[in-house]
Amino acid sequence: EWLAGVSQTNGGVPPFGHSTQLRVFVDPDLLQYDEVWAAAGTWNDNFGANPNDIVRVAGGVVTDLKRADCSGE
Repeated sequence: EWLAGVSQTNGGVPPFGHSTQLRVFVDPDLLQYDEVWAAAGTWNDNFGANPNDIVRVAGGVVTDLKRADCSGE
């Protein structure tokens, strides 16, 4: 779905700034940091920002994205 709405390659897709709104999901564990890094359009470009600002600007949804521990321990 995201590929149809962006001009960047996989691994370089920023969370906002597209001609169509993309769904952005943020794991709540990221909110504990003052700064996180996100893609900025290419494999080699990125930017740092407060994760709450990324959620706000991108219209992101904070949701648990971690896999459950399947080790049985």
